[in-house]
Amino acid sequence: MSKPRQSTLDPEDKKYLEIPDSEVVLPAAVDSYLRHKLKDQSLKECQSQVAAFADCSKDKYISVVWECRELQQLMKNCLIEYTTSDKLIDMKREWIDASKKRIYEKRLQREAELASKTESTPNK
Repeated sequence: MSKPRQSTLDPEDKKYLEIPDSEVVLPAAVDSYLRHKLKDQSLKECQSQVAAFADCSKDKYISVVWECRELQQLMKNCLIEYTTSDKLIDMKREWIDASKKRIYEKRLQREAELASKTESTPNK
């Protein structure tokens, strides 16, 4: 397993945020992953309501509709509270900002490599 990469940036350096969003592409796989992560987080937050509804619905078929209606509504309201589009947008923003930071670090590294090459090349 590889070690996490250490950032070469000063934590206070926020210049990477100046990179336009248009330079960062959010792949469909990442979008799907973030949606799945949001769903998992909401299920974790609403675990008690989901469990209560699941217990109520055991050994019931059609009667679950009227016998567990209140528990279903509580579960549904909790899940709706934790799966808002704003929360998904915030997760996407975090991913985009992290991508901008990686792009910025690569640019700084490339500039440093070019500077060291030009310094080491003798002038004729």
